[in-house]
Amino acid sequence: MIMEAEIVGEDDKGFGVDVVDNTNGKHHVGMDLEGEIKFHECDAYADKASNRTTEDNEHNNQARRFAKWHVYRERGYDTLDAGNNPDRILAALLAIARLSQEDFDEHFGDLQRQIESHYDGSTVDLPFPDADPDDVLVYRKDIYVQPDPTEYDPPLLEQYLGHFEGDSDSPVMPAKDTLDTSEFDDLEAEIEAVSPMHYLHTDGLGTEQTHRGENPLDREPDATIELVPFDPAEIGSFHHYIVSHLAYQIRDCFLRMGVKPPVAFRKAGWGKYRSFHEQKFCPQYENYWDATATIESWEPKVP
Repeated sequence: MIMEAEIVGEDDKGFGVDVVDNTNGKHHVGMDLEGEIKFHECDAYADKASNRTTEDNEHNNQARRFAKWHVYRERGYDTLDAGNNPDRILAALLAIARLSQEDFDEHFGDLQRQIESHYDGSTVDLPFPDADPDDVLVYRKDIYVQPDPTEYDPPLLEQYLGHFEGDSDSPVMPAKDTLDTSEFDDLEAEIEAVSPMHYLHTDGLGTEQTHRGENPLDREPDATIELVPFDPAEIGSFHHYIVSHLAYQIRDCFLRMGVKPPVAFRKAGWGKYRSFHEQKFCPQYENYWDATATIESWEPKVP
């Protein structure tokens, strides 16, 4: 089975969408014009979340995400949650890939230095007095892109995928020396702003705390970089790593909708932080976050 959706009702307040999930479960999802779910009916799983398995809950979540994606693509409303729109993330990927090394360092040098501080013997500066550098930490930076990534016609992702032919596993940006390739110059995307660094800390016992820098613009970001500390010696170019990280986020967006990712994004590596948790604990997913993992299949798993 593959995910299917059909808009069965719409008015000036929102949409009704019928979704068939990968187990043939039928969902009726209602949302407003901003994508907020107003109702969700499905006879395939128990009504109460506490009576559903982790797998059942994730099928429900996938149906909601896929319904939002379907309305966005079919009607053009920005119904996807912030940071989870493949077109927006792709625009950020392209804009960052085009940056000169000097401009990249200006925007992301603080993030690179913070990651390196975990491994070079220097002090790890954190905005939490009770945090240990060995705790789970996520460093984030919001990316704002211009022009509006949702206004491309055809959609930005479709134009981008048109540059790839055949069913290969070629990574989106295969090598450091191709970061500034002119192959995608017709897909205009530029950095409008980048936020200061944001922090998330968890003690491993379920307690999370966050610290956010100021928002540079009065709107939602198009994408958010989310990195956990890693040994910089394991990679070559930090610039290329960030670009690949956003490609893995696009992969995660499709996986979280119960959809096989486009071939250009079928590659294992660190993507979205919440997706990492889902891939570890939901039976539908493999360890796509692990760059060393052998992925058995990119098809959605079903019982």
